Amino acid sequence: MKSLPSILTLGNLSSGMLAVIMAIHGEFALAVTMIWVAMFFDLFDGYAARKLHCEGDFGKALDSLADVVSFGTAPVLILYLNSMTEVGMIGMALTALFPVCGALRLARYNCQKTPVSGFVGMPITFAGGLMSFFALWSPYFNQGVAYMVIIGLSGLMVSQIRFPSLKQILPSHEKDIVEPK
Repeated sequence: MKSLPSILTLGNLSSGMLAVIMAIHGEFALAVTMIWVAMFFDLFDGYAARKLHCEGDFGKALDSLADVVSFGTAPVLILYLNSMTEVGMIGMALTALFPVCGALRLARYNCQKTPVSGFVGMPITFAGGLMSFFALWSPYFNQGVAYMVIIGLSGLMVSQIRFPSLKQILPSHEKDIVEPK
């Protein structure tokens, strides 16, 4: 049972890899669907680790590695293959910027020594979800909009702006357990 969080994280990573493969084959809608499946796995791996009391450095590192693939690389690859292959070196450089900023954001998060309420910088999962949605519709926009979306989301990930976590937004259904005296 203690391996459940890691299994969920590997589901995230597998879904991200399937998104990459589907994007390479031009199946952009399926690729985006796989990113959203990865988001589902990512939502529950941390929850399972907390509930099973098996949070640790291994799970945190594995989760970050999976997130770079599923929410850093896959969404921007979909964007690039769907609408930016004609833009040359600028498009390639901007395509690299997004996962680089996502990796920096995750590294900063993993190195935090003191607990912070919420997140500093936009979480890569949220940025990747937004990027995947935009990537699907990107052929309807000009290249300048794609550039702004990449730069904007990349900048938000490495920014000092605070973002709430789902744990802060969603009400807790757990009741405090009080032992009788």
